[in-house]
Amino acid sequence: MAHAYERLTADEFVAADGVEDWRVEGVEVRAVFATGSFVKGLALVNEIGRLAEEVNHHPDLTLTYPKVGVSLTTHDTGTLTTADRDLAQAISAAARGLGVEAGSN
Repeated sequence: MAHAYERLTADEFVAADGVEDWRVEGVEVRAVFATGSFVKGLALVNEIGRLAEEVNHHPDLTLTYPKVGVSLTTHDTGTLTTADRDLAQAISAAARGLGVEAGSN
């Protein structure tokens, strides 16, 4: 089955608009969002879940007080792809929509 995404280098990923919250670590990208509360963190996790289901691309998440950690990679290629970039952009936009800023990784 052909995939609708393309592989990206780390440089190509960081050059994209809307991924300033994310850091490349090997074949993954990671971001931490400072939610300030467990309830707001849960709201962000729920929104990430909705976005991930829409595109069938699922991140690893860590929900703690007071932050949410997100890790993305394309498991079937073992690389970063446009699917990671697109979901990272959507997650960052969703976080901003909830009034959540990126925190320190």
